[in-house]
Amino acid sequence: MSLLKKPGITSLFLLLTHCFVVAQTCAECRYIAPVFDSVTVSTVKFGRGARADGSMQDLYMDIYQPYGDTAINRPLAIFAFGGAFVTGSRDDWYVVLVCEHLARAGYVVASIDYRIYNDAGELASEVASGLLISGVPYHMRIFFRPMQDMRAAVQYFKADYAELGNTYRIDTSRILIGGASSGGITALMVAYCDKPGELGELGAGSLVPIDALGGFYSTSGFYPTYSWKARAVFQVSGALLSDDWIEPGDIPVISAHGNADDIVPYGTGPFSGLTLGFFNMYGSAVVDSAARANGVCSYLFTMEGKGHPSESFGIEYLKSVVYRLMLRMHAVIHDRSFCCPLSVETTPTDTLFYQPHSGPQTVHAQLQHSQGQAHIQWCSIDCFETSSGPGLTFEPRDTAFKYVACIASEDGCQDAELITLRYLPPDTVNIAAGQHPADNNVRVYPVPATGELNLQGIPKYLNGKDMLITISDVTGRVVFSQRIASSGNMNVKLPCASAQPGCYVLSLAATNGVFHRQLILLQ
Repeated sequence: MSLLKKPGITSLFLLLTHCFVVAQTCAECRYIAPVFDSVTVSTVKFGRGARADGSMQDLYMDIYQPYGDTAINRPLAIFAFGGAFVTGSRDDWYVVLVCEHLARAGYVVASIDYRIYNDAGELASEVASGLLISGVPYHMRIFFRPMQDMRAAVQYFKADYAELGNTYRIDTSRILIGGASSGGITALMVAYCDKPGELGELGAGSLVPIDALGGFYSTSGFYPTYSWKARAVFQVSGALLSDDWIEPGDIPVISAHGNADDIVPYGTGPFSGLTLGFFNMYGSAVVDSAARANGVCSYLFTMEGKGHPSESFGIEYLKSVVYRLMLRMHAVIHDRSFCCPLSVETTPTDTLFYQPHSGPQTVHAQLQHSQGQAHIQWCSIDCFETSSGPGLTFEPRDTAFKYVACIASEDGCQDAELITLRYLPPDTVNIAAGQHPADNNVRVYPVPATGELNLQGIPKYLNGKDMLITISDVTGRVVFSQRIASSGNMNVKLPCASAQPGCYVLSLAATNGVFHRQLILLQ
């Protein structure tokens, strides 16, 4: 199957021309921003395994590649869907979203099958069978079958590289495994449950249920002699059955998790997807803590106030999560650590509000704990502007969400920041009958402001009359308010020393209401 429609001759020429221009402009942003317009998708069978009911299941994966890409030795990202081990598929909308974004950034991406249960009743039956036999955790088969399947996917690509001519032009030393929810659990298990004794510890030393599936080192793949070792893990809302499995020397982990997740615990708690409470799981916050305690490089993006991932998050929010993970994946595939004491600060550090066609805006970065030799790379997403200097100037174009990535690298270390560019509507205050209409002739400068503002073009009919100047943050909280006699040209002293740098809304009001409102920057 392919997501790519066959273009005509003219369309093909334009597409290839655009790809060439993008490649020239955005070469530095490969693996950070979606620099390719489209992807191709092919489906292959990579394994076969027994289900819980004894039937056999063929295992397939969809392989995404950037259309028109001529690069070789490309990194591979393997992604597993979520669904509490009872539902989900590689065609789920968010799986396609993640895979397309990674592929458009230059990765080869594999969205894989793994064995799940037909329904929660079948799963509960398997768990119960273990509970009837004291000390033998037959429910471990729930987690081990998907582990076998992800192992098989890694082995397939390593075999293809060694025996079949490297069909997908990948670098087998740069394979990253990941997933969401139960897919994230599976990736973490493959990465860190790497000794038979670790799994046996959870069942009083018994590996009986695992031996029945072929033994701890078994896989469901066609190439069982190849290693399933990966370079790093990237996962959303996953967990481990034991945080003791993370040991010094293990591979890096890149995570995102909502701290209000009631399905897979952010910290420690039961996996509610199985509706079971007799064993705990250790979510991303504990995984991150255990990794850092053992010297394993770890990044955790905490989705504040968010529960388990769902469509309610919104596609744009999920994109921003993917981009944050990609910034750390970028460090891994370039042999850099994202855990070094190199820090990047951006101004503003989180969200920049803008209006389309309002003129160029510039974002700046400052380095801390460095000797000033760090390389700075800026990438706007979708790669309209790039820069390798202290700042990036961009031109707001429309009302859609956009992002800017700032990456600093120095001596094998890399840090990054993702800035959200969010549309700010023009003045939305309802001016009632008899009030002044919005005035577009007022000019406010400098931008950004450091200690004072100059106001020009105040309407003549207000000369000498009282005018209220209000500055509010983006939540509506007033940080400055002053009543002053108006004139055509004015200078206003600002309490910048007591205000946090960032975006604010300036409102000018006379007796009959607001007549001017605009976005300003304080620094």
